[in-house]
Amino acid sequence: MGFRVVVSPPTNKQILEWGLNACVDGACLAVKSMVGHSRALSEQGITLLFVPKIVSVAPGEYTCANFLGLPDLLRQYLPSSTTILAPTLDARKSLGALTQSYVRLGLPFASRGAVKRAWRAACQAQQTLEKSLQATQPHRGRLRILLLGPRYLIDDAYLSNNLYSHLQTLGAELHTSAQVPETVARELGKALDKPLFWSDTRRSVGALEHFIQRVDGVINVAPFGCGAESFASALIARRCREKKVAMLDLIVDEHTSEVGIITRLEAFCDLLERKKSG
Repeated sequence: MGFRVVVSPPTNKQILEWGLNACVDGACLAVKSMVGHSRALSEQGITLLFVPKIVSVAPGEYTCANFLGLPDLLRQYLPSSTTILAPTLDARKSLGALTQSYVRLGLPFASRGAVKRAWRAACQAQQTLEKSLQATQPHRGRLRILLLGPRYLIDDAYLSNNLYSHLQTLGAELHTSAQVPETVARELGKALDKPLFWSDTRRSVGALEHFIQRVDGVINVAPFGCGAESFASALIARRCREKKVAMLDLIVDEHTSEVGIITRLEAFCDLLERKKSG
C-alpha cells in the first residue's frame, strides 16, 4: 500500500524501562512491554502506529481486556502527534465484516483495488506463517517437553529470560501450542465440561491434550497477575496430575531473575531424567 514499514527492535532493557516508567503497577508484563515498544518507535520519529483492536480471534472466544482496549490505552502514553491505526479484529462477526474493517483503514492511503489486494496478500501470508509453524521440526533432545503459555511471552527471548535456549542447552526437545493446527486444538478442547472464553487458554488446553501422552514433562509460563493464565495453570496442573506427567509453573514479571529461571529449569530437567532412567 506504499508504506515504509518500521518494526520496533527486539525487547531489551531500555524498552521495558520505558513501559515500566509509564504504566501503573497493576499493568501486566505484556502491556508494559507494548507501551515500551510503542515508545521506542515514537523516539525514532514514527507518528503512525499500527495497533489493531483485537476483540476476538476465534468464534465464541475473546482476548483479554487489555488487548481489547490496547489502542485506547496506548494513546495515554504517546505524543498527541502520534496517530494510531486501529482496525477491529473480531472473529465473532463475519469474514466480510473483518475485510471491511481493513478496507476502511486503507482507503485514506491507497485506492480500493490496492487495499483489497493488500488484504488478500495479508491473509495468505498469515496462513503461510501458521502452516510453517505447524510443520516446524523441534530441536532433538533427550527430554520431550511441552512449553505452554501466551506466545507474546514464550517467543520473546528477553521477557522469557531466554527460555528456549536454556531448555535446548539442557537437552530438551520443545513442543508448543503453535505446532497444533487450530482445528485440532479446538476439537481437543471440547473435552472440558464447558467452553473456554479465552483463546490462549483454549489453545494451551488443546495442545496439552494433543501432546500429553508423548512428552516427559510440561512447563507452563504465565505473566504475574494475569487472571486468564492463572485459570489456565490450574486446568493444566489438574490434567497433568491425572496423567501423572510432571509440570513446572513459571510465573514471570519484570523482576524475574534469569539465574533463578535457570536453577528451576535445571532442577526440573534433572527430575525428568531421573524419572526416565528409574
